[in-house]
Amino acid sequence: MANEAENPEVSDDAAEGATAKKPAAKKKSVAKKRAAKKPAARKVTARKVAAKKPAARKIGTKKIDVKGLAEALGGSAEGDAPDAGSFVGKPIAVRAVAAKPKTVVAKEGKKTASREEYTGPAAKVTSLSSVRKSDVTYFLRQLIMLLKAGTPILRSLQTLSKRGEKANVRALVADITQYVEAGNPLWQAFDRHSRYFDRVFVNLIKASEASGTLITVLERVVASRTELELMRKRVKAAMFYPAILVFACGLVTWLISSFVIPEFKDMFSKADIEIKGMAKFLFDASDTVSSYWWLPLIIALALFVGYKFAVGRSQSFRLLTDGIKLRIPVMGPIVKGSALVELTRTMALLIRSGVPMMATLELTRSSVGNLRVAQALQGVRDSIERGGGMEAPLRKAAPAIPHVVTDMLVTGEESGRVDEVADQVADIYEKDVEILTGGLGEALQPIFTVIVGVGILFLFVALFGPLVELIEQLGSAGA
Repeated sequence: MANEAENPEVSDDAAEGATAKKPAAKKKSVAKKRAAKKPAARKVTARKVAAKKPAARKIGTKKIDVKGLAEALGGSAEGDAPDAGSFVGKPIAVRAVAAKPKTVVAKEGKKTASREEYTGPAAKVTSLSSVRKSDVTYFLRQLIMLLKAGTPILRSLQTLSKRGEKANVRALVADITQYVEAGNPLWQAFDRHSRYFDRVFVNLIKASEASGTLITVLERVVASRTELELMRKRVKAAMFYPAILVFACGLVTWLISSFVIPEFKDMFSKADIEIKGMAKFLFDASDTVSSYWWLPLIIALALFVGYKFAVGRSQSFRLLTDGIKLRIPVMGPIVKGSALVELTRTMALLIRSGVPMMATLELTRSSVGNLRVAQALQGVRDSIERGGGMEAPLRKAAPAIPHVVTDMLVTGEESGRVDEVADQVADIYEKDVEILTGGLGEALQPIFTVIVGVGILFLFVALFGPLVELIEQLGSAGA
């Protein structure tokens, strides 16, 4: 106290120093609190970032264990950061934890689905049962009716996928609807089911969507499909009749060889009648048929499988066999007429729907079943690409393309009405096919009648001699 009184200046200075130290101490405490709070805030932020971006921190197939790294550096994940000088010059062991395999969700669902033919509801049914062409045509008719009534395309598809008559058709439409709902165009939805919608149909829908004429094109497609289906049914019915006749003749031959002729053979052998000439040939043939009746079936099956295999593998073999089909006496005109109807009907439909001429020729060539007839369009395409016309390549394709058809198409090309002329050609040959298929039964009846008559005559002549000799023996024994 005395000192303070004696040195008032010093006491004042000490008081000022004390007051100056207090704020400094407060600042240090505040700074320590902030320093203590900041790392926690940073850790929380780091945790959020790590939680949001786990995939970005992957290194190959491993990821860094943050907790192990903190422990290696001398601290804990939740404690204070270690001093920098504590680990200078020391090796740091970093533990690598195998990353869990991440289930990658394909965001490109549209592209993936477009590569596969069946990825939706249709996959459940198409593996068990198939949709017939007539069912697809009926679905298109219903779609046209809904669109004409003003129903949007997506709602129309949804309605047909729920209220269709057949389960397999509903599944097919449901798959198309699901693909369209994902934002894809309608033609791509049809293109995924190439088993039921061919390239011609898909390209027509694509062109109609671009031009806004979907209903018109669908009506044309349905009309064309209906006419072609009717023609195919007539041709199949015409083929069914001779197949039944051949089967009946084979069955009768087997029954006679297995049950009738052996009875005559036993009867003649018991009577000690010498069998020679035609009778011997008949009995030997009967033994062969009754013993190896399965051999013709095996041969027919082998030929059918070999033909399918060779046609699928060899283009030249298919070209040869399709040319032979056009020259068969009774069936050849029907096959040629059917191929010409397909060619001209498809060409007219594509041109009328706005498809370019080069694309029309390519699509028509791929849609015609007979390769010999379709090959003519490749020459027409090459000629038009070089700046020429249709006449020269079509003339070279004769007799697959008749000269009358060539004259009509060339006239349509000169007048700019190829689609109308092609439709007329299709109508003409469709009538011809109808007449030929209707008269096929009448044409085959005399042929099979002659075959059956020759067989019966041979049977009678072969057995006539031994029967006469048997009757003479019986007469002499009775006398």
